Amino acid sequence: MKPNIDLNLLVVFLEVYRLRSITLASESLGLTQPGVSGVLKRLQSQLGSPLFVREGRGISPTHAAIKLANEIEPALTAVESALGNFSGFDVQNHHTFRVYVNEVVMHRIRNKIELDPTMCNCKINLYMTPNTEEELLSQLTLQKADLAIDIGLRSNPSFSYQSFIDDEVVVVCRKDHPNIQQTITQAQFYAEKNIFMQKRRVDLLEMNYFSDERFLPRDLDCETASIVSILALVSESNAVAPVSRLMAEKYASLFNLQILPLPFSSKPFKHVMMWHKRDDQKSANQWLRNKLSEML
Repeated sequence: MKPNIDLNLLVVFLEVYRLRSITLASESLGLTQPGVSGVLKRLQSQLGSPLFVREGRGISPTHAAIKLANEIEPALTAVESALGNFSGFDVQNHHTFRVYVNEVVMHRIRNKIELDPTMCNCKINLYMTPNTEEELLSQLTLQKADLAIDIGLRSNPSFSYQSFIDDEVVVVCRKDHPNIQQTITQAQFYAEKNIFMQKRRVDLLEMNYFSDERFLPRDLDCETASIVSILALVSESNAVAPVSRLMAEKYASLFNLQILPLPFSSKPFKHVMMWHKRDDQKSANQWLRNKLSEML
């Protein structure tokens, strides 16, 4: 690499490479789109090689861009982390974290956050994850959120992942159900009215994500976007519903419900914590990850 290349050019290049978008990179960096395009042109001219080509409505990195990014990203990420930690992180200073979570995790940790005496002057605000993973990744990349916890997240080289809590699907029905007590068979499952969860994210697989078998309701009573709503509806009817074990265990007593094993070959799943790799070594993000993990 030529020794006189401006470090700022590489910072802009890497953001475009991460986001595969000049528009998103300009928003992330606080620059204009022409400004970002101009930086790329300068860098391409100095390197003597094209870095991005048009692909559909977006851009795609060339082989030279991929090679350059792989070589400089670790170093620039280390610099960003060092600068981010320069002033240190102190829980006595006011700091508000923004965390995207699914409904299960929100019900699992919100009260623990409120009652935690070690939060000091820090706040952790919880928001439901966006409707697409693309939007979720964009929010994290643009630093509009510090962390996300969800299921079904696909691996992306710009992000780090850590298992947060294990879960599985169970069936719930009211305790005084006339036909079901303690166990449920596939025949019984299909014989009753079913309440199912709507797909919360358009790119998240349906309930069959949790089972090798396809189990589709033959008598769908209703469909709702909230697990708590499902539990309430089941409690006052003879319907059955597949739900998260974590949610079922939390609210079974409140709604007077039975928790039964799913009568299909089920697969346990994990709620996974995800953050941008540039935050790997940042003390504030490390504190946030550790704090959320401790609450479990």
